Amino acid sequence: MRNLRAGFTLIELILVIVIIGLLAATAVPKFMDLHNDAKIAAVKSQLGAIREGINIAHGKILASGINTGRTGDNPDWPTLDEMRRNRLELSTRPQAIRYYQIVESDKQAGKVNESLPMVNLPEMTAGMSANPRAVRDVSMRDAQYDPRRADETTGWAYYPGDENNVHDRQEDAVFYVNDDRANTENIDAAGVRPSNW
Repeated sequence: MRNLRAGFTLIELILVIVIIGLLAATAVPKFMDLHNDAKIAAVKSQLGAIREGINIAHGKILASGINTGRTGDNPDWPTLDEMRRNRLELSTRPQAIRYYQIVESDKQAGKVNESLPMVNLPEMTAGMSANPRAVRDVSMRDAQYDPRRADETTGWAYYPGDENNVHDRQEDAVFYVNDDRANTENIDAAGVRPSNW
């Protein structure tokens, strides 16, 4: 009876290592793309939640019926300062809606530039990384420009709907990611830059 001892030859081991190396070389870039796509999806979700919160706050303000409109001291949309604090807190807001939190966040509402959800995109500028929850004010012209104008000094940008258009009608508020760079890892799968999400 023969005693067979099975094992791998050196050539077989080298071949397996080469195959594993090739698989790793193709899988790592795909994994990095998934990581970037996940960050983009998270920011888009946060952007949608903030916009929905702004619309709900707008509805609550209008439903109060107290000093709204162009001549009232209860602005129809959250102000820039209220967005930076993530709650309605003008002294002229009706008591029923004062301190209403605009969007749920992991930070306490009321702290300037620390209360909104954080922007966490791939390849953010130094300004955005330093102020990922901060909100930059923009004009109606900047908000309507295509692509929306941004300067990447904060995470978010907000036009509070406080100007009148050429037809003397008040525009809606506009909230977006403060990033309009065309050639970064922040462009989504549809080729759209963050300021136009």
